[in-house]
Amino acid sequence: MNLILILLLAAVLCVPLTQRLGLGAIPGYLLAGVLVGPSCLKLVTDVGDMVNVSQWGVVMMLFIIGLELAPRRLWAMRREVFALGSLQMLACGLLLGLVFGAALRHLAGMEWQAAVLCGLSLALSSTAVALRLLDERGLTRTPMGRSALGVLLFQDMAAIPMLVAAGLLGAGSASEPSFKEALIAVAVVAVAYRLRLLGWAAKAQVNELFTAAALLMVIGTAQLFNYAGLSAGLGGFLVGVLMAESRYRDELERAIDPFKGLLLGLFFVAIGMSVNLHVVADHWAFILAGVTALLLVKAGVLYAFARFLGLPRYHRLLFAMVLAQGGEFSFAIFNEAWSNHLMDLDQRDVLAVVVAISMGVVPILIKLLERVPERLGGMADLPVVEPAAESESEPGSPPPGAEPPPAGQGAQPARPQPDKPAA
Repeated sequence: MNLILILLLAAVLCVPLTQRLGLGAIPGYLLAGVLVGPSCLKLVTDVGDMVNVSQWGVVMMLFIIGLELAPRRLWAMRREVFALGSLQMLACGLLLGLVFGAALRHLAGMEWQAAVLCGLSLALSSTAVALRLLDERGLTRTPMGRSALGVLLFQDMAAIPMLVAAGLLGAGSASEPSFKEALIAVAVVAVAYRLRLLGWAAKAQVNELFTAAALLMVIGTAQLFNYAGLSAGLGGFLVGVLMAESRYRDELERAIDPFKGLLLGLFFVAIGMSVNLHVVADHWAFILAGVTALLLVKAGVLYAFARFLGLPRYHRLLFAMVLAQGGEFSFAIFNEAWSNHLMDLDQRDVLAVVVAISMGVVPILIKLLERVPERLGGMADLPVVEPAAESESEPGSPPPGAEPPPAGQGAQPARPQPDKPAA
Protein backbone atom coordinates (compact mmCIF):
# COMPACT_ATOMS: atom_id res chain seq x y z
CA MET A 1 0.00 0.00 0.00
CA ASN A 2 2.90 2.36 0.71
CA LEU A 3 4.24 1.73 -2.78
CA ILE A 4 0.87 2.57 -4.34
CA LEU A 5 0.66 5.79 -2.31
CA ILE A 6 4.17 6.82 -3.37
CA LEU A 7 3.45 6.23 -7.07
CA LEU A 8 0.09 8.01 -6.97
CA LEU A 9 1.52 11.02 -5.12
CA ALA A 10 4.48 11.34 -7.51
CA ALA A 11 2.24 11.14 -10.59
CA VAL A 12 -0.34 13.58 -9.22
CA LEU A 13 2.38 16.14 -8.43
CA CYS A 14 4.53 15.83 -11.58
CA VAL A 15 2.07 15.21 -14.43
CA PRO A 16 -0.05 18.36 -13.87
CA LEU A 17 3.19 20.37 -13.66
CA THR A 18 4.44 19.25 -17.09
CA GLN A 19 0.93 19.62 -18.51
CA ARG A 20 0.81 23.26 -17.38
CA LEU A 21 4.24 23.82 -18.92
CA GLY A 22 2.82 22.52 -22.22
CA LEU A 23 5.10 19.45 -22.31
CA GLY A 24 2.41 16.75 -22.11
CA ALA A 25 1.88 13.88 -19.67
CA ILE A 26 4.74 11.54 -20.65
CA PRO A 27 7.60 13.78 -19.40
CA GLY A 28 5.65 14.15 -16.13
CA TYR A 29 5.47 10.39 -15.60
CA LEU A 30 9.19 10.06 -16.44
CA LEU A 31 10.06 12.85 -13.99
CA ALA A 32 7.98 11.16 -11.27
CA GLY A 33 9.89 7.92 -11.86
CA VAL A 34 13.27 9.65 -11.63
CA LEU A 35 12.30 11.35 -8.35
CA VAL A 36 11.06 8.23 -6.52
CA GLY A 37 13.58 5.86 -8.13
CA PRO A 38 16.84 4.43 -6.82
CA SER A 39 18.96 7.32 -8.16
CA CYS A 40 17.12 10.11 -6.34
CA LEU A 41 14.85 9.69 -3.28
CA LYS A 42 15.18 5.86 -3.25
CA LEU A 43 11.51 5.41 -2.32
CA VAL A 44 11.26 2.55 -4.85
CA THR A 45 14.19 0.24 -5.56
CA ASP A 46 12.73 -2.82 -7.30
CA VAL A 47 12.64 -1.33 -10.79
CA GLY A 48 12.74 -4.64 -12.69
CA ASP A 49 9.45 -5.89 -11.27
CA MET A 50 7.85 -2.49 -11.85
CA VAL A 51 8.79 -2.60 -15.55
CA ASN A 52 7.49 -6.18 -15.92
CA VAL A 53 4.10 -5.32 -14.38
CA SER A 54 3.72 -2.02 -16.21
CA GLN A 55 4.35 -3.57 -19.64
CA TRP A 56 0.82 -4.96 -19.47
CA GLY A 57 -0.30 -1.41 -20.21
CA VAL A 58 1.35 -1.71 -23.64
CA VAL A 59 -0.39 -5.07 -24.18
CA MET A 60 -3.79 -3.57 -23.36
CA MET A 61 -3.15 -0.56 -25.56
CA LEU A 62 -2.37 -2.83 -28.50
CA PHE A 63 -5.53 -4.84 -27.74
CA ILE A 64 -7.66 -1.70 -28.00
CA ILE A 65 -5.87 -0.73 -31.23
CA GLY A 66 -6.68 -4.22 -32.55
CA LEU A 67 -10.37 -3.70 -31.72
CA GLU A 68 -10.36 -0.88 -34.27
CA LEU A 69 -9.02 -3.14 -37.03
CA ALA A 70 -11.24 -5.85 -38.43
CA PRO A 71 -9.25 -8.66 -40.16
CA ARG A 72 -9.98 -7.24 -43.61
CA ARG A 73 -8.57 -3.88 -42.55
CA LEU A 74 -5.51 -5.55 -41.04
CA TRP A 75 -4.95 -7.36 -44.36
CA ALA A 76 -5.23 -4.00 -46.09
CA MET A 77 -2.33 -2.81 -43.88
CA ARG A 78 0.07 -5.51 -45.09
CA ARG A 79 2.09 -2.97 -47.06
CA GLU A 80 2.59 -0.77 -43.99
CA VAL A 81 3.48 -3.72 -41.73
CA PHE A 82 5.79 -5.78 -43.93
CA ALA A 83 7.06 -3.44 -46.65
CA LEU A 84 7.35 -0.17 -44.72
CA GLY A 85 8.24 -1.88 -41.43
CA SER A 86 11.02 -4.00 -42.91
CA LEU A 87 12.48 -1.08 -44.87
CA GLN A 88 12.48 1.13 -41.77
CA MET A 89 14.24 -1.54 -39.69
CA LEU A 90 16.78 -2.18 -42.45
CA ALA A 91 17.63 1.48 -43.08
CA CYS A 92 17.64 2.65 -39.45
CA GLY A 93 19.31 -0.56 -38.27
CA LEU A 94 22.20 -0.24 -40.73
CA LEU A 95 22.81 3.44 -39.98
CA LEU A 96 22.47 3.13 -36.20
CA GLY A 97 24.47 -0.11 -36.23
CA LEU A 98 27.32 1.74 -37.94
CA VAL A 99 27.08 4.94 -35.86
CA PHE A 100 26.63 3.38 -32.42
CA GLY A 101 28.60 0.26 -33.30
CA ALA A 102 31.69 2.33 -34.14
CA ALA A 103 31.23 4.56 -31.07
CA LEU A 104 30.76 1.67 -28.64
CA ARG A 105 33.60 -0.29 -30.21
CA HIS A 106 36.18 2.50 -30.02
CA LEU A 107 34.98 4.54 -27.03
CA ALA A 108 33.66 1.80 -24.75
CA GLY A 109 35.79 -1.16 -25.87
CA MET A 110 32.74 -3.32 -26.59
CA GLU A 111 33.09 -6.33 -28.89
CA TRP A 112 31.90 -5.54 -32.40
CA GLN A 113 29.10 -8.17 -32.34
CA ALA A 114 27.56 -6.64 -29.23
CA ALA A 115 28.11 -3.09 -30.52
CA VAL A 116 26.27 -3.79 -33.78
CA LEU A 117 23.45 -5.60 -31.91
CA CYS A 118 22.98 -2.60 -29.60
CA GLY A 119 22.96 -0.26 -32.59
CA LEU A 120 20.33 -2.38 -34.31
CA SER A 121 18.15 -2.47 -31.19
CA LEU A 122 18.04 1.33 -31.21
CA ALA A 123 16.15 1.15 -34.52
CA LEU A 124 13.15 -0.03 -32.46
CA SER A 125 10.64 2.65 -31.41
CA SER A 126 8.49 2.85 -28.29
CA THR A 127 4.99 1.54 -29.00
CA ALA A 128 3.74 3.10 -25.76
CA VAL A 129 5.09 6.58 -26.52
CA ALA A 130 4.19 6.62 -30.23
CA LEU A 131 0.60 5.40 -29.88
CA ARG A 132 -0.02 7.63 -26.85
CA LEU A 133 1.16 10.69 -28.81
CA LEU A 134 -1.00 9.80 -31.81
CA ASP A 135 -4.03 9.04 -29.65
CA GLU A 136 -3.75 12.37 -27.80
CA ARG A 137 -3.96 14.15 -31.17
CA GLY A 138 -6.71 12.01 -32.68
CA LEU A 139 -4.42 10.78 -35.47
CA THR A 140 -4.51 7.00 -34.93
CA ARG A 141 -6.96 6.42 -37.79
CA THR A 142 -5.32 8.73 -40.32
CA PRO A 143 -2.95 7.45 -43.06
CA MET A 144 -0.03 8.63 -40.92
CA GLY A 145 -1.39 6.75 -37.92
CA ARG A 146 -1.86 3.54 -39.91
CA SER A 147 1.69 3.80 -41.29
CA ALA A 148 3.11 4.34 -37.81
CA LEU A 149 1.13 1.38 -36.46
CA GLY A 150 2.41 -0.84 -39.28
CA VAL A 151 6.02 0.07 -38.47
CA LEU A 152 5.47 -0.58 -34.74
CA LEU A 153 3.89 -4.00 -35.37
CA PHE A 154 6.81 -5.09 -37.52
CA GLN A 155 9.24 -3.86 -34.86
CA ASP A 156 7.48 -6.01 -32.24
CA MET A 157 8.16 -9.03 -34.45
CA ALA A 158 11.74 -7.96 -35.25
CA ALA A 159 12.62 -7.62 -31.53
CA ILE A 160 12.26 -11.39 -30.99
CA PRO A 161 15.26 -12.49 -33.12
CA MET A 162 17.32 -9.69 -31.55
CA LEU A 163 16.64 -11.11 -28.08
CA VAL A 164 17.60 -14.56 -29.34
CA ALA A 165 20.80 -13.18 -30.88
CA ALA A 166 21.76 -11.52 -27.58
CA GLY A 167 21.68 -14.95 -25.92
CA LEU A 168 23.37 -16.88 -28.73
CA LEU A 169 26.26 -14.40 -29.01
CA GLY A 170 26.93 -14.44 -25.26
CA ALA A 171 27.90 -16.98 -22.68
CA GLY A 172 24.31 -17.76 -21.70
CA SER A 173 21.32 -18.77 -23.75
CA ALA A 174 18.07 -17.16 -24.74
CA SER A 175 14.75 -18.85 -25.06
CA GLU A 176 14.11 -19.33 -28.76
CA PRO A 177 10.61 -18.95 -30.15
CA SER A 178 8.94 -22.36 -30.41
CA PHE A 179 6.87 -22.99 -33.55
CA LYS A 180 5.00 -25.79 -31.78
CA GLU A 181 4.11 -23.66 -28.74
CA ALA A 182 3.12 -20.76 -30.99
CA LEU A 183 0.65 -23.02 -32.81
CA ILE A 184 -0.74 -24.20 -29.47
CA ALA A 185 -1.20 -20.59 -28.36
CA VAL A 186 -3.10 -19.72 -31.55
CA ALA A 187 -5.21 -22.89 -31.25
CA VAL A 188 -6.18 -22.11 -27.63
CA VAL A 189 -7.26 -18.59 -28.60
CA ALA A 190 -9.28 -19.92 -31.56
CA VAL A 191 -11.01 -22.57 -29.40
CA ALA A 192 -11.88 -20.01 -26.72
CA TYR A 193 -13.33 -17.77 -29.42
CA ARG A 194 -15.42 -20.59 -30.91
CA LEU A 195 -16.73 -21.58 -27.48
CA ARG A 196 -17.90 -17.98 -26.96
CA LEU A 197 -16.58 -17.85 -23.39
CA LEU A 198 -17.01 -14.09 -23.34
CA GLY A 199 -20.71 -14.47 -24.16
CA TRP A 200 -21.03 -16.98 -21.31
CA ALA A 201 -19.70 -14.34 -18.88
CA ALA A 202 -21.92 -11.63 -20.40
CA LYS A 203 -25.06 -13.71 -19.81
CA ALA A 204 -24.49 -13.47 -16.06
CA GLN A 205 -25.19 -9.73 -16.36
CA VAL A 206 -22.60 -8.87 -13.70
CA ASN A 207 -20.37 -5.97 -14.75
CA GLU A 208 -17.33 -7.00 -12.73
CA LEU A 209 -17.54 -10.57 -14.07
CA PHE A 210 -17.48 -9.29 -17.66
CA THR A 211 -14.47 -7.09 -16.81
CA ALA A 212 -12.73 -10.13 -15.30
CA ALA A 213 -13.49 -12.17 -18.44
CA ALA A 214 -12.12 -9.40 -20.66
CA LEU A 215 -8.91 -9.19 -18.60
CA LEU A 216 -8.58 -12.97 -18.67
CA MET A 217 -8.87 -12.99 -22.45
CA VAL A 218 -6.25 -10.26 -22.99
CA ILE A 219 -3.76 -11.32 -20.32
CA GLY A 220 -4.21 -15.03 -21.02
CA THR A 221 -3.56 -14.60 -24.76
CA ALA A 222 -0.54 -12.39 -24.11
CA GLN A 223 0.89 -14.93 -21.66
CA LEU A 224 0.40 -17.76 -24.16
CA PHE A 225 2.35 -15.82 -26.78
CA ASN A 226 5.00 -14.97 -24.21
CA TYR A 227 5.44 -18.64 -23.26
CA ALA A 228 5.79 -19.44 -26.96
CA GLY A 229 8.74 -17.03 -27.17
CA LEU A 230 6.71 -14.43 -29.05
CA SER A 231 5.76 -10.85 -28.18
CA ALA A 232 3.05 -10.53 -25.52
CA GLY A 233 2.01 -7.25 -27.14
CA LEU A 234 1.58 -9.02 -30.46
CA GLY A 235 -0.71 -11.53 -28.76
CA GLY A 236 -2.82 -8.76 -27.28
CA PHE A 237 -3.08 -7.05 -30.66
CA LEU A 238 -4.12 -10.22 -32.51
CA VAL A 239 -6.87 -11.10 -30.03
CA GLY A 240 -8.10 -7.53 -30.37
CA VAL A 241 -8.29 -7.96 -34.15
CA LEU A 242 -10.14 -11.26 -33.60
CA MET A 243 -12.75 -9.46 -31.45
CA ALA A 244 -13.02 -6.41 -33.75
CA GLU A 245 -16.26 -7.69 -35.31
CA SER A 246 -17.69 -9.11 -32.08
CA ARG A 247 -20.94 -7.67 -30.72
CA TYR A 248 -19.08 -7.15 -27.43
CA ARG A 249 -16.47 -4.88 -29.03
CA ASP A 250 -17.63 -1.64 -27.36
CA GLU A 251 -18.06 -3.31 -23.96
CA LEU A 252 -14.55 -4.76 -24.22
CA GLU A 253 -13.05 -1.37 -24.94
CA ARG A 254 -14.87 0.22 -21.98
CA ALA A 255 -13.76 -2.60 -19.66
CA ILE A 256 -10.06 -2.53 -20.63
CA ASP A 257 -9.51 1.22 -21.14
CA PRO A 258 -9.14 2.20 -17.42
CA PHE A 259 -6.53 -0.53 -16.83
CA LYS A 260 -4.69 0.53 -19.99
CA GLY A 261 -4.44 4.13 -18.83
CA LEU A 262 -3.22 3.28 -15.32
CA LEU A 263 -0.68 0.69 -16.44
CA LEU A 264 0.66 2.92 -19.22
CA GLY A 265 1.25 5.67 -16.70
CA LEU A 266 3.00 3.13 -14.46
CA PHE A 267 5.10 2.04 -17.45
CA PHE A 268 6.45 5.56 -18.01
CA VAL A 269 7.10 5.93 -14.27
CA ALA A 270 9.08 2.66 -14.33
CA ILE A 271 11.14 3.90 -17.30
CA GLY A 272 11.95 7.04 -15.32
CA MET A 273 13.05 4.88 -12.37
CA SER A 274 15.52 3.07 -14.64
CA VAL A 275 17.45 6.31 -15.30
CA ASN A 276 20.70 6.15 -13.34
CA LEU A 277 21.60 9.74 -12.43
CA HIS A 278 25.13 8.73 -11.42
CA VAL A 279 25.72 7.35 -14.91
CA VAL A 280 24.31 10.56 -16.40
CA ALA A 281 26.77 12.64 -14.34
CA ASP A 282 29.75 10.46 -15.31
CA HIS A 283 28.96 10.03 -19.04
CA TRP A 284 26.85 13.10 -19.87
CA ALA A 285 28.82 13.94 -23.04
CA PHE A 286 28.35 10.49 -24.57
CA ILE A 287 24.67 10.43 -23.52
CA LEU A 288 24.02 13.85 -25.07
CA ALA A 289 25.75 12.82 -28.31
CA GLY A 290 23.93 9.47 -28.29
CA VAL A 291 20.45 10.99 -27.88
CA THR A 292 21.19 13.56 -30.60
CA ALA A 293 22.50 10.93 -33.02
CA LEU A 294 19.59 8.57 -32.32
CA LEU A 295 16.93 11.21 -32.97
CA LEU A 296 18.65 12.72 -36.03
CA VAL A 297 19.34 9.40 -37.78
CA LYS A 298 15.89 7.91 -37.19
CA ALA A 299 14.02 11.15 -37.91
CA GLY A 300 15.94 11.64 -41.16
CA VAL A 301 15.18 8.14 -42.41
CA LEU A 302 11.54 8.29 -41.35
CA TYR A 303 11.02 11.70 -42.96
CA ALA A 304 12.27 10.27 -46.26
CA PHE A 305 9.77 7.39 -45.91
CA ALA A 306 6.98 9.87 -45.15
CA ARG A 307 7.70 11.71 -48.39
CA PHE A 308 7.80 8.46 -50.33
CA LEU A 309 4.42 7.46 -48.87
CA GLY A 310 2.94 10.77 -50.00
CA LEU A 311 1.93 11.89 -46.51
CA PRO A 312 0.84 15.55 -46.26
CA ARG A 313 3.65 17.99 -45.63
CA TYR A 314 2.31 18.89 -42.18
CA HIS A 315 2.40 15.21 -41.13
CA ARG A 316 5.89 14.28 -42.37
CA LEU A 317 7.90 15.76 -39.52
CA LEU A 318 5.31 14.53 -37.03
CA PHE A 319 5.54 10.98 -38.43
CA ALA A 320 9.34 11.13 -38.19
CA MET A 321 9.35 12.46 -34.62
CA VAL A 322 6.67 10.09 -33.30
CA LEU A 323 8.85 7.09 -34.19
CA ALA A 324 12.29 8.64 -33.58
CA GLN A 325 12.73 7.65 -29.90
CA GLY A 326 14.15 4.38 -28.65
CA GLY A 327 11.84 1.52 -27.68
CA GLU A 328 10.94 -0.46 -24.60
CA PHE A 329 12.26 -3.66 -26.22
CA SER A 330 15.72 -2.06 -26.23
CA PHE A 331 15.83 -2.34 -22.42
CA ALA A 332 15.14 -6.07 -22.66
CA ILE A 333 17.84 -6.53 -25.32
CA PHE A 334 20.38 -4.56 -23.25
CA ASN A 335 19.57 -6.66 -20.17
CA GLU A 336 19.90 -9.88 -22.15
CA ALA A 337 23.24 -8.74 -23.57
CA TRP A 338 24.47 -7.78 -20.08
CA SER A 339 23.36 -11.06 -18.48
CA ASN A 340 25.20 -12.95 -21.24
CA HIS A 341 28.42 -10.93 -20.72
CA LEU A 342 28.27 -9.03 -24.00
CA MET A 343 28.54 -5.68 -22.15
CA ASP A 344 29.32 -4.47 -18.67
CA LEU A 345 26.93 -2.76 -16.26
CA ASP A 346 28.03 0.81 -17.07
CA GLN A 347 27.58 0.23 -20.80
CA ARG A 348 24.09 -1.17 -20.24
CA ASP A 349 23.10 1.74 -18.01
CA VAL A 350 24.42 4.36 -20.44
CA LEU A 351 22.46 2.90 -23.35
CA ALA A 352 19.33 2.58 -21.20
CA VAL A 353 19.63 6.26 -20.24
CA VAL A 354 19.98 7.23 -23.92
CA VAL A 355 16.73 5.40 -24.75
CA ALA A 356 14.88 6.76 -21.69
CA ILE A 357 15.89 10.36 -22.39
CA SER A 358 14.85 10.02 -26.04
CA MET A 359 11.38 8.92 -24.84
CA GLY A 360 11.11 12.08 -22.74
CA VAL A 361 12.51 14.46 -25.37
CA VAL A 362 10.26 13.42 -28.26
CA PRO A 363 6.95 14.62 -26.69
CA ILE A 364 8.61 17.99 -26.00
CA LEU A 365 9.86 18.25 -29.60
CA ILE A 366 6.39 17.46 -30.90
CA LYS A 367 4.90 20.20 -28.71
CA LEU A 368 7.39 22.60 -30.32
CA LEU A 369 6.49 21.24 -33.77
CA GLU A 370 2.86 22.16 -33.15
CA ARG A 371 3.96 25.80 -32.91
CA VAL A 372 5.80 25.73 -36.26
CA PRO A 373 3.85 27.16 -39.24
CA GLU A 374 2.50 24.70 -41.79
CA ARG A 375 4.62 26.18 -44.59
CA LEU A 376 7.70 25.03 -42.65
CA GLY A 377 6.33 21.53 -42.08
CA GLY A 378 4.68 22.24 -38.73
CA MET A 379 1.07 22.08 -37.54
CA ALA A 380 0.51 25.50 -35.95
CA ASP A 381 -2.18 26.88 -38.25
CA LEU A 382 -4.15 23.75 -39.13
CA PRO A 383 -7.90 23.77 -38.41
CA VAL A 384 -9.29 22.23 -35.22
CA VAL A 385 -11.07 18.84 -35.31
CA GLU A 386 -14.82 19.05 -35.92
CA PRO A 387 -16.54 16.27 -33.94
CA ALA A 388 -19.47 16.08 -36.36
CA ALA A 389 -17.18 15.55 -39.34
CA GLU A 390 -15.26 12.92 -37.44
CA SER A 391 -18.37 10.95 -36.54
CA GLU A 392 -19.45 10.67 -40.18
CA SER A 393 -16.45 8.61 -41.15
CA GLU A 394 -16.55 4.84 -40.91
CA PRO A 395 -15.02 3.39 -37.71
CA GLY A 396 -11.40 2.49 -38.35
CA SER A 397 -11.22 4.53 -41.57
CA PRO A 398 -9.36 7.82 -41.98
CA PRO A 399 -11.31 11.07 -41.77
CA PRO A 400 -12.64 12.51 -45.01
CA GLY A 401 -10.00 14.00 -47.24
CA ALA A 402 -7.10 12.47 -45.32
CA GLU A 403 -6.06 9.91 -47.95
CA PRO A 404 -2.75 10.83 -49.62
CA PRO A 405 -2.10 10.46 -53.36
CA PRO A 406 -0.28 7.35 -54.57
CA ALA A 407 3.29 7.19 -53.33
CA GLY A 408 5.89 8.66 -55.64
CA GLN A 409 3.60 11.10 -57.49
CA GLY A 410 4.82 14.01 -55.38
CA ALA A 411 1.48 15.83 -55.32
CA GLN A 412 0.59 17.71 -52.17
CA PRO A 413 -2.70 16.42 -50.72
CA ALA A 414 -5.39 18.84 -49.69
CA ARG A 415 -5.37 19.74 -46.02
CA PRO A 416 -7.99 17.59 -44.32
CA GLN A 417 -10.28 19.39 -41.91
CA PRO A 418 -10.85 16.65 -39.32
CA ASP A 419 -7.43 15.15 -38.61
CA LYS A 420 -5.90 18.14 -36.85
CA PRO A 421 -5.90 17.75 -33.08
CA ALA A 422 -6.89 20.49 -30.75
CA ALA A 423 -3.99 22.66 -29.74
